Amino acid sequence: MTSNGTGPRRPAAVARVRDLLRGRVVAATLTPFHADGRIAREAVAGYAAALRRGGAGALAVGAHTGRGGRLQPDDLAVLVSEYADASGLPIIAGLALAPERPVEDAIRLGLRLRAAGAAALLVCPVSGASPADIVRLHERLGEETELPLMAFVLYERASGCQYAEETVAELLTLPWVCGVKLALLDNAVACQDILATARAVDPDALVMTGEDRMYGPSLMWGADTALLGIASALPEWSVAVLDAWTRGDHASFVAASTRLDALGRLTFREPMEGYVQRMAWIAAWQGILPSEVAVDPFGPPLPAGERERLLSAVRALADTPDARLCQSRL
Repeated sequence: MTSNGTGPRRPAAVARVRDLLRGRVVAATLTPFHADGRIAREAVAGYAAALRRGGAGALAVGAHTGRGGRLQPDDLAVLVSEYADASGLPIIAGLALAPERPVEDAIRLGLRLRAAGAAALLVCPVSGASPADIVRLHERLGEETELPLMAFVLYERASGCQYAEETVAELLTLPWVCGVKLALLDNAVACQDILATARAVDPDALVMTGEDRMYGPSLMWGADTALLGIASALPEWSVAVLDAWTRGDHASFVAASTRLDALGRLTFREPMEGYVQRMAWIAAWQGILPSEVAVDPFGPPLPAGERERLLSAVRALADTPDARLCQSRL
């Protein structure tokens, strides 16, 4: 156990994960699906290697972008192992549970994911759980799995349970909680407040932005690491923003952030859950996923012709030296 004198004593594994991930982009991987919902495992290796080439410093497998809540435990464990082997990168495994399932199920799954090679768990919100139950779940998961945990603050429309500042503060006092990941979509006030709370409670915590529509601002508000669905197809665009901010190159930061914001406007729009399919289309256009498995069988139907319109706009964005000019035409 370790301590910096300002927070709880932390297991050594927590410090290692913080050192591995801080200042890096974690790409939230898509799960390659056939149209009938079967997982296309044969596509994983090439896709994982491409994300690494694009600059991802780690991968999140079975997060919201990968439809982790829809995956069977056996499938999730296999994907964690295969993404780890193919990429050579640290893997954060998504852990999503339905409210009716007991904590023991979460512990069993967490142990399986550790055996599969997960370096940490991204603990997804549990709809309907009380703050005390949420804290106890994280406490027991850490004690039983001995894996670092990222608490996930996901906007309520997607999660059914957006954590309050007070809950986040309590979670960050737990020894195995290494940080918090925010995905509040369009709630800038909550994003700023939770970032400030996290920094005050544990200055050494990983503060991960998952704000695909507020990425640049969330870095300016205090995030130091990113775990992004928008990095599932074009990780280098997200990496460019974080790298420029970290090295203090503000001109490059503004340019890279403007381009990333334009991509966010194209992909994170109503119907919001359609973003997974939109990112899969872009991944296929990039050649990192075969088009026949760039499918989200769980998303909402999208309008006819949206794929062609999306890819035309992304091509224009990629080809335009000044992203602001392209953004003005979206």
